[in-house]
Amino acid sequence: MAFAYSETAQQIRRALGSVLRARREAARRTLSEIAAEAGLSPAHLSEVERGRKEVSTERLIAVAHALGVHPADIYAELARLLGAESERRTWPDDPPVKLRLATASLPLEALRSVADFSAYLAMANPPPKPKDRIGFLPRR
Repeated sequence: MAFAYSETAQQIRRALGSVLRARREAARRTLSEIAAEAGLSPAHLSEVERGRKEVSTERLIAVAHALGVHPADIYAELARLLGAESERRTWPDDPPVKLRLATASLPLEALRSVADFSAYLAMANPPPKPKDRIGFLPRR
């Protein structure tokens, strides 16, 4: 069963950079050629391809046109890449690992509130006492 997952900005930058680099290499174009046509410095485009820098929508469109592809194709490839990564993420079978994954992004105060509420529920609703079986002596 897949769990809800949200990509980080860094993961999206890396995925977008890999899409741009793959498209550029498939077109057999150099970094300098594409950067010049898109109005970027080669250093900045290199940082974008490595997922280290953000790229504005205007610059992304310029890079797409320099590559000879529609911007929608880049976004579609990015979506497929991110979707493929999220499909591999499933809940592990080990409950402690599952708990660690589920609570990793929660702030400490939220975890404390959940723990306090769980303790309250345990005290307010004690488990039922076992009933005596018919025909047997009660346990002592």
